[in-house]
Amino acid sequence: MKKMILMLAVLTLTSNAAFCNEDETELMTASPEYVMSLLAQCKNDAAEDEITPAEMNNYLLTCINDELEVSYYKPIKTLPKEG
Repeated sequence: MKKMILMLAVLTLTSNAAFCNEDETELMTASPEYVMSLLAQCKNDAAEDEITPAEMNNYLLTCINDELEVSYYKPIKTLPKEG
């Protein structure tokens, strides 16, 4: 009887672990227009924060990715080209 209870407990724990992974949200890719709007917003923030030219690219990439994360979008690896 103890073996049966133990087996049932193990089965319950493993099935719960399997269902926990299903709750993860798959991140979407943000539209180029949205990323460009974030770039403009982050440039304004950089001016207010007095970011130096040497720090600018890193600051902008971090800023954009922070905003994308909050909105459940995939992060970007490089800054978008303005054009």
